[in-house]
Amino acid sequence: MLTQILLQILRGTPLWVLPLFIGLIVLGCLQSKPRELTPARLAILPAALGLFSLGRVVGSFGPEPLVLAAWIGGGAGALLLNRVWKQPAGAYWSAATGNFHVPGSWVPLALMMAMFFARYALAVSQAMAPVLVHAAGFRTAASFGLGLLSGIFLARTLWVWAQRPAVPLFNRA
Repeated sequence: MLTQILLQILRGTPLWVLPLFIGLIVLGCLQSKPRELTPARLAILPAALGLFSLGRVVGSFGPEPLVLAAWIGGGAGALLLNRVWKQPAGAYWSAATGNFHVPGSWVPLALMMAMFFARYALAVSQAMAPVLVHAAGFRTAASFGLGLLSGIFLARTLWVWAQRPAVPLFNRA
């Protein structure tokens, strides 16, 4: 019975999902190595994953205030938690190169996989039990979870960005 359900889910999965999955694994593995990032490159991943997450929420539930508030609440929660966690530890700004140095970590891979599987589970749930889309608790929990995951990426990026010294607006000579 379970095997039949899993086969049904796999048959209903669009072909483009596999290259996306493999691409996220490769991207996550690259994050495991220390790297030097320009400020613009540092912002790409959280922006892309935030849009990826928000796109699923709006695509699944529409731009309803409840689901948008839950998504924003999850992101805000992640930002608050990282004020305590202060991750990724060891990141620093190099004035000499004008780049950020970020230590390698498997956390981004784990977060990308969590977001991928959360989105996948949401799509499967919608296909197999469309009544869930109308349950406020389900919509709220799914939106909060996706907001939390994308918020963790943003929080980590903002923590790295905070390692850059503030640039004075006016030269006080």
